[in-house]
Amino acid sequence: MSTHITSLTVEVEGISKREQEVLAEILNDARLSAERLASAARKWVGMPEETRAAIVAQTNPSLRDFWTKLTRVGDGLLHPQLVMIGGKAASYLGKLPLDEQDRYLRERVPVVVRRGRGFDVKLVDVAEMSEDQRRQVFKVSDSGEVAVRDEEAQKAYFANRAAQLVVEQARLDGMKKVERVGWRVEGGRVWVKEEKVEGGLTRRDLVTMLRDLGE
Repeated sequence: MSTHITSLTVEVEGISKREQEVLAEILNDARLSAERLASAARKWVGMPEETRAAIVAQTNPSLRDFWTKLTRVGDGLLHPQLVMIGGKAASYLGKLPLDEQDRYLRERVPVVVRRGRGFDVKLVDVAEMSEDQRRQVFKVSDSGEVAVRDEEAQKAYFANRAAQLVVEQARLDGMKKVERVGWRVEGGRVWVKEEKVEGGLTRRDLVTMLRDLGE
């Protein structure tokens, strides 16, 4: 399957017409670089396997990841633009079928986000995805297969993750130990000292206790 190399047109305010022209040339060069990389990958996989193995063994070890990616591009498993994008999200995207890689690079990846009491869907470039978004969007099976969660699956993940954070915070609060003049906090409970019981609790004491408890 042929892949679409994204052609970018960017209009930037505050720069001269000539600078805008240079920017267009830069972006076109980047597009051509991806196309040439795809051409190089086709030539690479066209070489005998033993020849490629010898090349990999005798060239700089820092190039081994490049040779691996070049092979995947040549075999039609990796979009050439992903060779130039780092990060785990891009790595996961590269494990999807090629047509999905191509689509998500062109259209960006739909990510469910919280909007007030409901949810919304935001299109996010794979290069800009946060770690939390990556975990929410990409589902990885025990065998290492990767899939993109649809909107409903992302909402479920989002809700489950929020519930897990509440439980984890409660666990951490239960482990918290605070020692003050009039009380101590341990195991998620406040133990008021005798002298404080006799003197009574102020509003400020109660607010501080709640803060100590993590409320």
